[in-house]
Amino acid sequence: MKILLTGGAGFIGSHLATELLGRGHEVFVVDNLSTGRLENLRHIQSNAGLHLKEGNVLDLEILEPLVEECDEVYHLAAAVGVRLIMEKPVDTIMTNVRGAENILELCRKHSKKIFIASTSEIYGKNKNGPLSEDDDRILGSTKKQRWAYANTKTLDEFLAFAYR
Repeated sequence: MKILLTGGAGFIGSHLATELLGRGHEVFVVDNLSTGRLENLRHIQSNAGLHLKEGNVLDLEILEPLVEECDEVYHLAAAVGVRLIMEKPVDTIMTNVRGAENILELCRKHSKKIFIASTSEIYGKNKNGPLSEDDDRILGSTKKQRWAYANTKTLDEFLAFAYR
């Protein structure tokens, strides 16, 4: 099976790429390397089943042929990290929301299965534990930039439900 993995040079993405290759799948990684690292893929770079494309989930010219070619898509790409979120709030919002929208639309267009990663950050200040997907979200003021990440990932979930 051919699998597209956005954000595949990140911590989770690189481990998933390793597992998928180990299962005999062909893995196409797209990563803009803003927080992902090529070193995370070094141990599998010689695997003929790994195909790495440096690119952004905002770039449809890169994404569409890959989505069309692959059987499944694992969307892990996101603007992450407190520093990036605080210093580049518009980039965070665009990458997380428009990037997810791009992937969802292309998967719809080409009838591909998709997995979208979310985060426990969507629950904000909710102190219940362990959390359930049905638990309420408790967030702070929109004047606190820290909530941008949680809200963009929440919107990704709403988009995924809407596309479904």
